[in-house]
Amino acid sequence: MADRQVGETVSNWGTDGWVVRSGAGERVALGGPHVPEVLLRGRDVAGALGVFTFDHAVISENPPHAHNGFAKIAYVLAGDYEFRVGDATFSGGPGDMVVVPKGSHHTFTTATGGKLLFVCSPSGNEEMFLEMGKLGPAATIEQLKALNERFDTVGLAGDDASWRQVQPGREDGS
Repeated sequence: MADRQVGETVSNWGTDGWVVRSGAGERVALGGPHVPEVLLRGRDVAGALGVFTFDHAVISENPPHAHNGFAKIAYVLAGDYEFRVGDATFSGGPGDMVVVPKGSHHTFTTATGGKLLFVCSPSGNEEMFLEMGKLGPAATIEQLKALNERFDTVGLAGDDASWRQVQPGREDGS
């Protein structure tokens, strides 16, 4: 954000905005083929929203999960995806947007790989991935469960909201 403070007012127009240039976000190294890039953290906009992109390799399995603390949208930038949100299913390609209401179980897969833009409101999803990146690819299942608890993320019908699809070597959920 250049040489200014977030929310600095410089004229009667109000609070200044800023640009996040392509590739200038905070890339999260999860240790596998899926790479989030955080473009906007909630702390920079009074918690109103968080924004990140997610480059995906092929995802053949993605355990359903729900975030009880925020709603989000997924906007397809590249690739072909299959989404399930609640009982609704959708196919999506570039230019399509899927709405995930707060607390709705959701999942997606992609046979092509691709890139999604996520916006969550209020913020939180971006921070979850930043913390996951700090845990690294050798995170224990206990650490991932604690992460889910901190971000009020739950699996379907009491199942673990596992992140094995983004954590290498986690095919068995451990």
